Amino acid sequence: MFKRPPVRNANHLVNASLALGLLFIVTACDTRDEQGIDPILPENSSGIAPAIENPTERFDGISLPAVWSSDNLGKPIRSVAVAGRRGSLIAVGFEDGDVQLLNFEGDRVTEPADLGITALANGEFGMVGGALLTIFPGVDRDGGLNAYLYGGEIAAPIPFPLDIGSRGRVKGLCSGRALDDRDGVMRLAFWTEGAVSQLQSGRLVEVADTLVFLADEPVEADNPITACVLEPTGAKVFTAPVTHAVSLERNGRRNLIALDDAGGLTLIGEDDPDTDMVVVDGLSVRAPNQITSFAGTGDARSGGYPGGLIVLVGAISTSEHRAVLVDPSDLTLSAFERPAVLAPE
Repeated sequence: MFKRPPVRNANHLVNASLALGLLFIVTACDTRDEQGIDPILPENSSGIAPAIENPTERFDGISLPAVWSSDNLGKPIRSVAVAGRRGSLIAVGFEDGDVQLLNFEGDRVTEPADLGITALANGEFGMVGGALLTIFPGVDRDGGLNAYLYGGEIAAPIPFPLDIGSRGRVKGLCSGRALDDRDGVMRLAFWTEGAVSQLQSGRLVEVADTLVFLADEPVEADNPITACVLEPTGAKVFTAPVTHAVSLERNGRRNLIALDDAGGLTLIGEDDPDTDMVVVDGLSVRAPNQITSFAGTGDARSGGYPGGLIVLVGAISTSEHRAVLVDPSDLTLSAFERPAVLAPE
């Protein structure tokens, strides 16, 4: 049996080919199983969804239930991402640069690892180089774009630096699932500190057992970009006060949700007006007082999430920091698809 490779600090020079090759060797020990741009800004400029202090109080927006949470993760959280398809993992990025993986029951899969991560985007699970891997794209504190690889028996994700040319420090990113074989592992987009109004999109593909970013033509936005999503119909960009955006897709239906710098959630209407959203506490689950980031998927998942999942991160109190799992079935499932009770197994 091979020894687990040590966790490497993303600030240090990483031999990309060696890292990828090492991961493939380790996972071999384990057999487990072109786009236009659409600037969007919520109509509600305050973006602050009203709190429901009295459960009987009328609220004209959308209420989604918090159904589960991790235990106290112990320190402030900056970013969060979920893996698509069969890769039911949640990646949590802390303000100190550590990253930790959780499962969809909120349990810890790895211990926090010092990878210097400042931003994460949703990942994908699939076969790369003959190994089953979960791949989360992210940005390190040097502004480098990386694929963080996890699989087999390794103790923590391994950073794999992606060559994006001389575009400068990456400021933010988003990802989308591959639409066909030409898209490779996933679609990927980012903007840089030196070009904050230009979205550079492309594809992360496997070439000769290594991962390569293939860029498409960049697209200019009217204002500095603060968030983006990659939908099958193309890229959508957001400006302040939006800080994060998620598109929940299920059976061809998409629900676009934005988080603003005040911690408010808004459902973005394509033909209808935008709608405020709130997350309602469960019997033993509290939503964060201030949401710092969120991620989600509309895919049906095991563990009691037939309509997908939204993950919120933030502070429950000054010393309590959790990932809170939210059921979006009221958005993603039609009435006849919706079970009576949704709770993790």
